[in-house]
Order: sequence, then C-alpha cells, then structure tokens
Amino acid sequence: MSIQSGTPAARVRPEDAPAALVRAGQRVATELRGVVDGLEPQLARICGYHFGWRDADGRPTDDGHGKLLRARLTLLAAEAAGADPAVAVPGAVAVELVHNFSLLHDDIMDADELRRGRPAAWVVFGQGMATLAGDALLAAAFCRLAPLAAGPTRRAATVLPDALHRMIAGQSADLALEGPDVDHVEVDHYLRACDKTSALLEAASAIGAALAGADEQQLTALRRAGYCLGVSWQIANDVEDIWGDTGVTGKPELSDLRRSKKTLPVILALRSGQSGGARLAEALRAAGPQPSEPEVQQWARLVEAAGGRAGAERLSRSYLEDAVDQLRAARLAARPREELVRLFRRMVLRES
Repeated sequence: MSIQSGTPAARVRPEDAPAALVRAGQRVATELRGVVDGLEPQLARICGYHFGWRDADGRPTDDGHGKLLRARLTLLAAEAAGADPAVAVPGAVAVELVHNFSLLHDDIMDADELRRGRPAAWVVFGQGMATLAGDALLAAAFCRLAPLAAGPTRRAATVLPDALHRMIAGQSADLALEGPDVDHVEVDHYLRACDKTSALLEAASAIGAALAGADEQQLTALRRAGYCLGVSWQIANDVEDIWGDTGVTGKPELSDLRRSKKTLPVILALRSGQSGGARLAEALRAAGPQPSEPEVQQWARLVEAAGGRAGAERLSRSYLEDAVDQLRAARLAARPREELVRLFRRMVLRES
C-alpha cells in the first residue's frame, strides 16, 4: 500500500536525474544558510562558525559546510523510490539541522576540543552559547518540517521526533560506556549506544522515501539500510578514534580511550579471552582520572593485540553489507540505488 494518497510525488526522467540531484543538493545548501542567517545574530554567528562558513570573528571562510551526507542520503532515497529528489529538500534540510544540533551538544558532553580540524564551537564561544546554538538548530528543524505534518506528507513529519528520542537515548547509552565495570560491559551495551548515529541515518532514508510516496516495501528496505549503515559507520568511527589519522578525521586521537570509554574494539578485546584482553582489564581497573599518554598508547596496543580492532572492523563490514543487501533486494530505481551503495561505502570505508 502506498504511504501517501492523492497526487503522486513528482517524477524525473532518467536522463535528467543527475542534474536534478545536483540542483536539489544546491537547494539544501542554500536553504541551510538561510536558516542559519535567520537566527538571532549571536547564535547565527556560532552556527556559521560551526558549519565552517565563517571564522570565529564572523568573517566568511572557504571551509564549506561539511559533506551534507545525510542530506544526500535523503535526496537519493527519494530518487530511489521513483521521485524527483527536489520533493525531499525540506526533509534533507531538517535532517542536517538535527545532525548539527547533535554535534554541537556532543562535543560539549564528550569534551572534544576539535571539530572538522579546528576548535569546536564550545571552545571558542563557551558551553552555554554553543548549547543554545544547538537548540536553535533543533527548533529550526522542526519548523522546517511543520508544513509537512498535514496531508499526504504527514508520514515524513512523524519520523524525525521518533529519531530524536532514539538519538538522545543512544547518546545516554554512549556516555554510560565511560562508567561500567570492565567485567560487565557487553556488546549489547554498545549497540544501544549506536542509536545516537543510526537513528538519524534511518530517519534520513525514511523521510526521503516518505516524501517520494514510497510503498511499504521500499520504505522498510530504506529504513533498514539506513539503520545498518549507522551501526557500521559508528563502529568505523570508533576504530578511527583509536587508530585513525587526526588529519583525516578532524578530531583528537584516542579521545575515547583517554576517558576509559568502552567502545566496541575495547569491549571485544575485554571479552576475547586473550592475554592482551586480561592485561587491558587490569590496566583499566587501575587507571586514574587522567591517564598519561604512554598509558593510553599501551591500552591501544593491548586492544589490537587482543583482536579488538580486527573484530570491530569485521562487524562494521558485516553491517555495511547488510545495508547494501537491503538496497539491492528492494524495488528501487537502479541508478540512485547504486549511488546509495557508493555513498554507503564512501562513508564507512572512506572510498573515493
């Protein structure tokens, strides 16, 4: 059964599809700037800095606004369901606003001082103002979706509130990973925390599909693909936190380990039954609130020796392949479906 009744979403001819996707992406970028520029001036300044459009003094920069990956996912989901991607622009804008709300807040909660290779907004403007800037983006996201809440598009407007609840629960579970005893933390604890990432990626896919008038089979496949992508990506990010290149990630290395946070590589090492896992458990039990750099580096070596890195990378790839399988088993338009596959692989594996 079709999700929406009434007039079908606008279609685009296959030969015009690439140009239509580019135009829709440009509209998302333009509308995001418009939303930020319309905020209270100080909050607009902070958000402009956070997106990379301005420096700390408010001067324009060439840093851009990130890759807008979630917006692209929303647009491609609409196109894969057979619609002109332009129908999904409001949803794509809302998804990006919620994502950046979460980044502003997460950097404060995690005490991460770098974002996209430069000082995080809270470092420059203070925790209070950065928190308010995130709140302003969240409010703007729901204002953007409000016109969709009536009529045939109402299904799309209900997706984001549910995703937000799951994101917040996931972030709570994520912060809790800094606390549990090394003898009791399990993979299930970590997977609950993954909702901080997977819930919004699932919503991005679902909103695009709903605005396109997708049927239930298409919607379910795209939602499931977005969820699996989110888990895969979160695992990959946590592997990068320990062994990645700060120049590529734009975030401080080993920040999770420094806080004794039990991300998946650590949990797998602790549960491995290997001598390295036992030594890691002893080290984490004995760790003080501010471990030295040699200590943290030694923990990373123990995680890898106990198989935590390899196991996490395998599980990330497994979830990625599940996401791809969902796409390829669904009745989706071939070209945008394959673009989604390439997008998924680029996000997780950093393939060009």
